[in-house]
Amino acid sequence: MKKKFKERLSVLLVVMMIVGLASACEKKSNEEINSTNNDQVVTKEEQVEIEMFTRFADGASKEFFDQAAADFTATNPNIKIVVSSADNESYKQEINVRLASNDAPDIYFAWSGIYSENFAEGGRALDLSNYIKDDKEWSDKIITSQFGPFTFNDKIYGIPIIMDGKTFYYNKVIFKELGLEVPENWTDFMAVLDTLKGSKYIPISLGNIDDWATGHYMTTLNQRVVAEDVLAKDYSLEGDYTDSSYIKALGYMNQLIPYFTPEFNSVTYDTGISDFISSKAAIYYEQFNQVQYIEPAAFEWSWFDFPDIEGAAGDQNSLTGAPQGLMVSASTKYPEECIKFLKYLTTPEVAGKMVKETMMISTVDGAINKETASENLIKIAETIKSASSINVWLDNATNSEVVATYLSGIQAMVGKSMTAEEVMADVQKTVKDVKAE
Repeated sequence: MKKKFKERLSVLLVVMMIVGLASACEKKSNEEINSTNNDQVVTKEEQVEIEMFTRFADGASKEFFDQAAADFTATNPNIKIVVSSADNESYKQEINVRLASNDAPDIYFAWSGIYSENFAEGGRALDLSNYIKDDKEWSDKIITSQFGPFTFNDKIYGIPIIMDGKTFYYNKVIFKELGLEVPENWTDFMAVLDTLKGSKYIPISLGNIDDWATGHYMTTLNQRVVAEDVLAKDYSLEGDYTDSSYIKALGYMNQLIPYFTPEFNSVTYDTGISDFISSKAAIYYEQFNQVQYIEPAAFEWSWFDFPDIEGAAGDQNSLTGAPQGLMVSASTKYPEECIKFLKYLTTPEVAGKMVKETMMISTVDGAINKETASENLIKIAETIKSASSINVWLDNATNSEVVATYLSGIQAMVGKSMTAEEVMADVQKTVKDVKAE
């Protein structure tokens, strides 16, 4: 009797073990377990907190990202997105410090070009290539050309969310009053500026207290005047900036000086915008993504591309600008969850909401339409998409030490304290020093 009882008990225990294992396996398969680069396992029930650090510290842009994070968390209760931010200049300092510490944000804002390349090469950014390749239904909705400035050594390190370009906005009322036509080349441009100079209007509004403003002019002038292969070689520090076309490009910058706002080196960026919006100035060189500051103008306005420079060696059809995007920290414990949130931000619906609420120009194809944007913004998006190539801002195109020397030299030159030759001599010396380090 005891023997039979023991046999029955043994069978019962075996059955219970089999049922228990089956139950455990079923539970595990239903938990959507995610392995990370740090071998961390995240279950559906586990609360994950992800920090996104951006440069959008105020206004409609901050409100959009805060709300997008809240909306995402509401539908993904196990993933809490915490948004932190700082203004542009503070952000540039803080992100460098944080990425070099144990306090790196999981997702962070990045300008494209050399700025994001430094993070990629320094091992601070996650390679996103496989995520992009493995989900073409998602990534194909992002305009392909915008990935380029985030691609280094054939790997993609950033998700572009905003595309941009630089253009000359102009007051159509003033142009009509003075009988002016939109210039197509540099000769025409000089003629327009001469007419404006003889009027009551400032020909071109400029606030250059921060030297990047004239740096943006030089970005385009270098691209128009310097041969493409020479520019690429020098920006990558394979060359030495000795080509004579750099002096020529600075010469075109000097030609513009008489037409800028008086004492522009001591004029703020905000004043530059204000003088155009208040009709004190007829023309203003500005980014498309700042159109929200142009849109409220009481007069009819439009824009024209930087004029072609006849006979110059550079590409006359490239557009100065660069996408802005978000990168994922290489040290994040939750890459899958970060990507899930980035995919959410770049859905046509959410990207369209960003356009409507902030007037930022989304990289998501179809996000800019009659429901989300003005007619002008729709045309701007098409202008950016149709450019032959994107010419990245000078301060994001090459080594930071070279840029600092270049920009300060340009500011000194337009202030009449340096010559073009002296500017380039300083740049060449800095290049030599950087290479020797």
